[in-house]
Amino acid sequence: MIGLYIHVPYCSVRCSYCDFYLVTARGRELGVYVDALCGEIASVRPPLLGRAADTVHFGGGTPSLLAAGGVSRVLAAIRGSFALLPDAEIALEVNPEDVDEARIEGWKSRGINRLSIGVQCLDDGLLRLMRRPHDARRAVGAVLLARQSPIRSVGVDLILGLPGQDPAGALEGVERVIDLGVDHVSLYLLEVHERTLLGREIALGRRAAMDDDALAALYEAAADRLAACGFEHYEISNFARPGHRSRHNLKYWTDEDYLGFGPSAHSYVLGRRWSNAARLDAYIAARGAAIDRAEEDPSRARRAAEALIAGLRLSEGVDLAALRGRYGVHFAWPRGGTIEELMGAGLLERGGERLRLTRRGRLVSNAVLEQLLPDPRPLS
Repeated sequence: MIGLYIHVPYCSVRCSYCDFYLVTARGRELGVYVDALCGEIASVRPPLLGRAADTVHFGGGTPSLLAAGGVSRVLAAIRGSFALLPDAEIALEVNPEDVDEARIEGWKSRGINRLSIGVQCLDDGLLRLMRRPHDARRAVGAVLLARQSPIRSVGVDLILGLPGQDPAGALEGVERVIDLGVDHVSLYLLEVHERTLLGREIALGRRAAMDDDALAALYEAAADRLAACGFEHYEISNFARPGHRSRHNLKYWTDEDYLGFGPSAHSYVLGRRWSNAARLDAYIAARGAAIDRAEEDPSRARRAAEALIAGLRLSEGVDLAALRGRYGVHFAWPRGGTIEELMGAGLLERGGERLRLTRRGRLVSNAVLEQLLPDPRPLS
């Protein structure tokens, strides 16, 4: 089974914290981009042609900028190249300002059954700081419309750690989205990138990121609140009501195959990992065909190490026996006694053949997982 990712690299405005590859949609004809996507999908050849697919995820960027007809055309192209299962998860990332009853009906009629709404926070001052095109009232209205629709799963994205963010206010925002009846919450800690507007302001001392200890306490409080309301904390940043985990994103964390379409989209299929060139104009000119791709290290040892790291993001951790069964002699403990040291520090724990991050380890997960990365030298 394979998952399919459709990248839409357009936004109405670049948010102050965003470091992703994107272009502004103003003056662009998105129908031409849909033509290119369909061209790339149609260019799929054996052994991938006709393969069963159980997830489709429209990500970005802002996929909700696509007209419902564009979404329909992409899904038709997918059905022409893959065996899309009747119960496939078909998810669309949307911005609150794009959500209304007509659009929701259009998405639903085309096959969308999961929405992920980029709320980010419910503080109008912080939304302006982030350069989000919506305010808190619009965000709440979008979630309510989605919840009242036939869409079977509705999630929201929230960001913690914004400069000047009041922890009490942030927790009130978490409780508000819970009260709205959402099925899934992605709770991201702010990542500051030096090339972004917000990153430059922090570097110049005009704004200050939240203190690490305060951010850790806020994250734990938010996680506890979600758990108390019936959400499963199934991945470091993700919480779901029973039956509403993101099936597509789980493929990234469980070492399953996924195929990406669009400029800058990543793929991991049949042991190969590659990314499409981040060149939108060239992609459109070629109608999605013969796009430049960057192949990553194909060694099984490196893939085994990456599977270990990705699996540790899940709350249940990673099954070491399953990794050994899949990769054989190529699966080995990271260098030296790293795992033993992390266990001794209370950051990792092991129960039988399952290795997982501790609660404390989740708070510093980036630092922990970085220590498990393979050596930069080539692995065989």
